[in-house]
Amino acid sequence: MLSRALSLLRRVAPAVMLAALGSLAVAQGAKPVTLRFTVWDGDESLKVIRKVLKRFESEHPGIKVKLENFSDYNMYHQKMLVQYAANVAPDVAMMDPGHFQALAKRGALMELNKFYGDVPGFDIDSYYKSIVDAHSYKGICYVLPRDIAPMGLVYYNKRLFREAGIPYPDGSWTWDFKIRPELKEKDFLWVCQQLTKIDKDVKKSRWGFSSGWPELLAQTFAYSTGGWPADDNENPTKVTFGSPQMIKAYQFASDFMNDLGYMPNSTETSASLNATTQQLFARQQLAMYQNGIWEVPNMRKTLKPGSPEFFEWDITTFPAYADGTRAYPTGGSGYSIFASTKHPKEAWLLTSYMAGPIGMEAMAKAGIAQPAIRELAVKPGIWVPGPNTPIEQMYPANRLATDIAERYVKFTPNADVWPSVTERLAAGLDLLWNGKVTAESVMLEANKNAQVRLDSLKRNQKLPYFDWVIGGLSFAAIIAIILAWVYLPERGKKLTHRSRQENIAAYKFLSPWIFGMAVFTIGPMIFSFLMSFADWDMILPARSRGVENYTEALNVDPLFWKSLRVTMIYSVFTVPLGIFGSLLLAMLLNQKVKGVPIFRAFYYIPSLASMVAASLIWRKVFNPTDGLINSFIYYWVPEMGRTLSSLAGNVAKPADWFGSEALALPALIIMSLWGIGGGMIILLAGLQGIPEFYYEAATLDGANPRQKFRNVTLPLLTPTLFFTLVTGIIGSFQVFTQSFVMTAGGPNDTTRFYMLHTYRAVFEQLRTGYSAALSWILFVIILVFTLVQFKGSKWVHYEAENK
Repeated sequence: MLSRALSLLRRVAPAVMLAALGSLAVAQGAKPVTLRFTVWDGDESLKVIRKVLKRFESEHPGIKVKLENFSDYNMYHQKMLVQYAANVAPDVAMMDPGHFQALAKRGALMELNKFYGDVPGFDIDSYYKSIVDAHSYKGICYVLPRDIAPMGLVYYNKRLFREAGIPYPDGSWTWDFKIRPELKEKDFLWVCQQLTKIDKDVKKSRWGFSSGWPELLAQTFAYSTGGWPADDNENPTKVTFGSPQMIKAYQFASDFMNDLGYMPNSTETSASLNATTQQLFARQQLAMYQNGIWEVPNMRKTLKPGSPEFFEWDITTFPAYADGTRAYPTGGSGYSIFASTKHPKEAWLLTSYMAGPIGMEAMAKAGIAQPAIRELAVKPGIWVPGPNTPIEQMYPANRLATDIAERYVKFTPNADVWPSVTERLAAGLDLLWNGKVTAESVMLEANKNAQVRLDSLKRNQKLPYFDWVIGGLSFAAIIAIILAWVYLPERGKKLTHRSRQENIAAYKFLSPWIFGMAVFTIGPMIFSFLMSFADWDMILPARSRGVENYTEALNVDPLFWKSLRVTMIYSVFTVPLGIFGSLLLAMLLNQKVKGVPIFRAFYYIPSLASMVAASLIWRKVFNPTDGLINSFIYYWVPEMGRTLSSLAGNVAKPADWFGSEALALPALIIMSLWGIGGGMIILLAGLQGIPEFYYEAATLDGANPRQKFRNVTLPLLTPTLFFTLVTGIIGSFQVFTQSFVMTAGGPNDTTRFYMLHTYRAVFEQLRTGYSAALSWILFVIILVFTLVQFKGSKWVHYEAENK
C-alpha cells in the first residue's frame, strides 16, 4: 500500500510542481509594471498631467505610473544627473534642449528613433522640426518633444493702448537702436515711450515694456541683428560673447532700462516694487510684457473675467529689426527614457502617450503649453480658441502668434559644456542691467574667461583614462603609511601580559569607531585625494589629469580667487564679532540672578535651528520694503537709511540688502550673529571653570570689576577663547547654506563662498575631480591657519603650567 502511494506521488509530483510554477508565472505576469515619471511642472500643469496619467493607466492596465515632481527647474537637471550617477534614475523624465546632451553623451538616455515603429500611426515628421532637431544629438533624437515655447511673444494691455490712442500691435512693427517717431505705432521704441508714464515727482508709475528677465531682451536684440554666443550649437569651439553684434545688443538692452527708462531694471523690481515683471503687468504697471506662453495660467488666475482686476489683454509677436529680420530665443521640453530603465517598451508607451496628441491636447486646452505637433497648435478648439471655448480660456485670443513665432526661433547651444561656459557671462550681467558698467567691459572679459573654460573642458575630453591599478596601489600605500605612522612608534615598547590584554580589550571596544572612521572618513578622504588628479563626472570613466585641477584653480579659474576672497572677508568680520558677542552674552548670563537658566536656553536655542529655516527667517528680516531691519533704520535712523540707499545704488529707494553688491555680504555677516548662542555656551563653561578664590584674592587686593576682568577672567579664559577662535575660523571657511539659500552666490558673485563654488563644481557641473582638488586646497588653507594659530598661541594661559 505504501509503495503504491509513493509510486503515485512520484508520478503526480512533477505535474503539481509544474502547475504551481505555472500559477506563479501567471501571477507574476499579471503584476503591473511600475514606471517612475519625473517632471518639473508647476501646480496647474500637474493637475493636467495627473488626469492624463489616469487615462493612460486605464488604457494600459498592465502599467502603473508613479509621478514625481521636482519643481525647482534650476536644480532639476542636476538632480537627474546625480540620480543617474547613483543608479536611481527614473524611467521617464522631462528634459529640455539645453540639458539633455549632458546625459545623452554619457549614454544615460535611450535613442528614441528605434521606437518610432512600435506605436501605430506615430509620425515624427508631424512635430515642429525645430524642436525635434533641438532635442537631437548627431541626428539621433533623445527627447520626444511635448511643447515648444517661443519667447518672442509680447503680452499687451489693450486698455492702456486704447487710453494712449495707439492701435493694437498687429505684428508688423519693427525696432531700431534709436526712436523713429515718424513711424508712430509701427516703431517699437515710440510705442514704449508713449506708454511709459511719469508722475509729477518724476517717478514712474508705469513702464511701457519689460521682458521676463533682462537677458531675454538682450538676446532678442542680439539674435535679430546677427549676434550669437558660439560658433556651433552642438559642439562649440569658439565663444563669441564679445562680437560687435552681441556687445551692441546687450548695451542697448541696458540703455533701454537705465537711459531710456522704458523698462524697470532689476533693482527697481526687487527693491522698490517687490514684484515680478508678470505681477507688474497684472497690476497694470506694465503696458507690455515679453515672455513665453507658460505665463498664461498665472495670467488667467489673476485676471479672471468679471473680477475687479480684469482687463482685456492679448499677445503678439516681438517686433522685427528695422531690416525685417526676426529671431527669438525659445524654450521647449519633452520626455526622455533613461537607459537604466528595466522596462523600455512600457517607458516608450508612456513617453509617446504624454508627448503625443492626447497629452499635448490636454496641456493645450488648459492653455499651458503650445503643442509640439503643429496640426494641434493651429487647430481651433485645442490650442487656438474656438467658438465653444469658455470665456476664461479665450485669453489670449491671438494664439496663432505662437505658430508664427516658431518660424523664427533660435535654440541656444545645447552642448553639455555650455552651462559651465555661460557661467562666466552671467556673473557680470547684474551690474550691466543696473547701468553701472558697459557691455563692452562685461562681454569682453566674459568672452576671455569663457573661452579659457571651453578650451579646458575640450582638452579634458581627450585625456587618457585614469589608471585604477596605480590608483589602487597608491590608495594602499597611503593606508600603509598611516598605519606605520600610528604603530611603528609602539613596536619598541615592552608590555606586560596584563597591558596587552587591556590593549586588546580596548581595541575591541574601539573597533566600531575604527571601522566607521576608516570606511566613512579616512577612506573617502584618500579617494578624494586620488580623484583630485583626475577628471571624473561619476558616469563616464575617469580620465587622468595630473595636477591640472590644482593648476586650473590657482591660475585659470577666476571664480576660485573671488570665492576665496569673499570667504576670507566673511571670516575676518564674523569670527571677531562672533567671539565678542558670545563673550558678552556669556558674561551677562554668568550672573547669579533669578531665571538666568531660561535666558541661557533662549539664547542657545537659535544656534540649534536649521540653517535653512534661519536663512528664510533672515530673508524676511532683510526684506527691502517691510523687513524689520529697514523698518527700524529708515524710521529711527533716517540718515543711516540714506547712506544704505546710496550704497545700494538708489537713494530714492529702501536698501535692497541681498540685491546690492555693497550690502549682500554685510547682510550675511550680520546674520552670522544668529549662531552666537553656541559660542556662548562654550565660553560660559569656561567662565564657570575659573576658581572663585582668584576673584576673592583680587577683591582683597582692592581690584574693581574692570581689573578683575582684565587680570583674572581674561587670562584664565584664554584656553576657551583659543578653542573658540580655532573652531570659529574653521567654521567660517565652511559656510555654505546662507549663500546657497538666500543669494545663490549673487549679486555678481559677491556672496559666492568657497564651499558654494566647490558645491557647484561637483553637483552642477559634475566635475568631481576638480571639486576634490578645491576641497584639498581648502584643507591646506585651514591647516595653515590652524598651525599659525598654535604657533602664535603664547598669549594662551594654561593654569596647569604654573603648578
